[in-house]
Amino acid sequence: MEITSRQKKLLKHIVEEYISTANPVGSKIVIEKYMTNISAATVRNEMASLEKLGYLEKNHTSSGRIPSTEGYKFYEKEFSKPHIDDENLKLKLKTIFTDRNKSIDAVIDESCKIISESTQLPMIKIDKNTDILLKRIDLVVINNSSAMVIVITSDGNLSKNIIHFDDDSVLKDISICIRIFNDRLLDCPVKEISNKINSMKSIIKEKVKEYEFILQELIERIFQFKTKVNKTVHGQSSILAVPEFQDKEKLREILQILESTSIWEQIAFKQEQTGQNTLITFGDEISHNDIVFAQTDLEITQENRTKLVMVAPTRVDYSRIKGLLEFIKNEFEKGWK
Repeated sequence: MEITSRQKKLLKHIVEEYISTANPVGSKIVIEKYMTNISAATVRNEMASLEKLGYLEKNHTSSGRIPSTEGYKFYEKEFSKPHIDDENLKLKLKTIFTDRNKSIDAVIDESCKIISESTQLPMIKIDKNTDILLKRIDLVVINNSSAMVIVITSDGNLSKNIIHFDDDSVLKDISICIRIFNDRLLDCPVKEISNKINSMKSIIKEKVKEYEFILQELIERIFQFKTKVNKTVHGQSSILAVPEFQDKEKLREILQILESTSIWEQIAFKQEQTGQNTLITFGDEISHNDIVFAQTDLEITQENRTKLVMVAPTRVDYSRIKGLLEFIKNEFEKGWK
């Protein structure tokens, strides 16, 4: 059963009314404010159909309906376009981006703070440096059946991986591989190592006996780098003003999200998959119901990117939060790139 054009309009009105008032929407409100030429019975029937389609839910405390997560998703995709109607806010942001006495980090931080104060939603700035080099690989023999491989990168990160083996011949193969890596990979950007190793596999295969073991236990394990991420949270205390976040369990969940690192990797992966610069990610896609993440990327240099993420309840003005992120991105690209 497909949604009809009239049902689409009705869903749009219900979502916007609920976003604005936080009150369940009944047929009376719809008729009085939005669809004056349709009977109450028709509106009720269409609302029932939208509920069957999964776009609306019944509210337990009234006869009205509220949008479901699927209803919000449909609305965000079909109807929300980036838009800001606050000219004073736009002027404030423009003024910040034209201030050449401040660093780009300070400008972005200040704009995030202003947006967080305006929306009463937390904003996260995530700086990711991909210009990291491989600086050193060492092999330390522990005993007759194990050795430690130490990898050091230019950002000061040191990783240790213990490799277990059955006999000395495998240790010899590992030593050969480490020498090859030190000859060919030092000062190589971390982001290019995977391609470099693929081009070296035929050389490694010629030099070692236990190629499959070396491939799985050495290459695939020791070169699993995590790019260093710096995260700044603006407006963390503002979550207390969001009605949907005042439940103790939900508040605890939001605070854990703000402290997390893995959640931002999931969001970044979703953004890479879609290829969109500004994107809304619904929390149920990454095991966090009733939350949305609005994000955009600022390319500081070819190697360094800053990701801006706004954390919000599903009952949020999607056009506005997308508009704010798009505005920052456009101002940045006009004045700083």
